[in-house]
Amino acid sequence: MTLKYTEVLSKDTRYAYTTGRVRALELYLLKEADFIRMRQSGKIEEVLQVLNKTFPYSESMKDIQKEEEFERGLDRELKRTYEEVRYFCPQPELIDLFWLDNDFYNLKVLLKTHFQERVFSGNSLFLRPPLSEAGTLDLTLLEESIAKEDFSELVPGVRDILQEIFSLMDNRHSLRFIDDFLNRQFFQWLVLEMKKYPDPFLARLIQLQIDSFNIKAFFRLKLFWGETAPTEEVFAEGGIINKQQLLWMISEPLETMEEELRNTDYGEAIRLALEEQKKENSLFSLHKFFDEYILEHTYCGFYITLGREPLVNYIFLRKQEIKHLRAILGSKSVKCKAKNAKQ
Repeated sequence: MTLKYTEVLSKDTRYAYTTGRVRALELYLLKEADFIRMRQSGKIEEVLQVLNKTFPYSESMKDIQKEEEFERGLDRELKRTYEEVRYFCPQPELIDLFWLDNDFYNLKVLLKTHFQERVFSGNSLFLRPPLSEAGTLDLTLLEESIAKEDFSELVPGVRDILQEIFSLMDNRHSLRFIDDFLNRQFFQWLVLEMKKYPDPFLARLIQLQIDSFNIKAFFRLKLFWGETAPTEEVFAEGGIINKQQLLWMISEPLETMEEELRNTDYGEAIRLALEEQKKENSLFSLHKFFDEYILEHTYCGFYITLGREPLVNYIFLRKQEIKHLRAILGSKSVKCKAKNAKQ
């Protein structure tokens, strides 16, 4: 199975102006040398100072001074990027699909809090993490709708999802079900909406994202849940690797996955992940592989003018860039707290 993007069929002249804008924005993407400099800096404040002076982060991070506020600044930059690319995209609804993950993250957080408060009479044992302002939905309306259990003002797709999950949760008490249900709904939504854009580039991109999610979920199930995992509810439909094949492999030894997928483009990554897990109890290489592999698919956007590829590539590069910054700042924040705790 070769997933290299070898032939570009799209010649969508509507995107000529968009590509011109993207080419200008690509000049401001952070370079590897920038990340190295930030990793080597001593304190988190030093990284924040660099970002305060670096376009386009200078606007989003300008009032972020304390280490505990960096997440808010990065989230703000993600929102700013969304609004910017949506403005000059000839199909703005397509842009929404690449920020939909933030909406589903917010749904998970709000629903877990809500159902715990139900059980514990208005109190929640779930320490609510900050919500993302970088979604496509009105955050205030979403919070109020879930709190009141009235979804009438929400868009039909979200309303249907919430009505279904409230109905199902009446007979369940596990917060894990919320994650599993919303993960499946998220990919189902993506697959359905992408059919409005008959484009092999986009279709393959969604397949790769689903495979990435499913294979990482497979490892988590085998390593941490064992035979008690609700496997039917975990995996998403629509990937290159069939869901039924994953369900069959879950009852087999973990090494079976390596054997079954050896001749796919994922074979070597799975082999390395198995070795890493045994030696270091880590799956870092698997996450790194899929990040790079999905970007390898979108990279064709650097060489195309008339099509969606340049814009989609830029979106994925920006999201990956912010993910790297979050990891660097998060790591420095943890070290700082550990150091302060010893003093």
